[in-house]
Amino acid sequence: MAVRPAKAHPLAERGVAQPQDLLDEELITVPVSLERLDFHTRFLVPAHGRPRRHRTAETTDLMLHLVAASRGVTVLPDWLVREDGADLPLRPVRLGPAGLPKSIHLGTRRGEEAVDYIAGFLELAREKGG
Repeated sequence: MAVRPAKAHPLAERGVAQPQDLLDEELITVPVSLERLDFHTRFLVPAHGRPRRHRTAETTDLMLHLVAASRGVTVLPDWLVREDGADLPLRPVRLGPAGLPKSIHLGTRRGEEAVDYIAGFLELAREKGG
């Protein structure tokens, strides 16, 4: 997970963002409340921080284009930006000195692991992340 400002944004020159760096920013996220986002609960809340404004975008593509147009910043995992925003002028900035690691836990019901799309997804997940 990393903050994604446009390359022309002052935050883009930093290698690491601190919670106070996001207090004056417009934060663009998926359409959920801040309280459901890990970077908010694990990065901003412990530092008693909150962005100036929270705005949502319906799609990742729209979110990344708003950021590229200097309309705000977003926080996304590297793989998502590589897939959806590789051609946009964005720069990753680490969340804090240690970063903000993210993991996703997968589970299936017994017997469903043989369903084609689930088996394919599980195989892909093993290839990408162990």
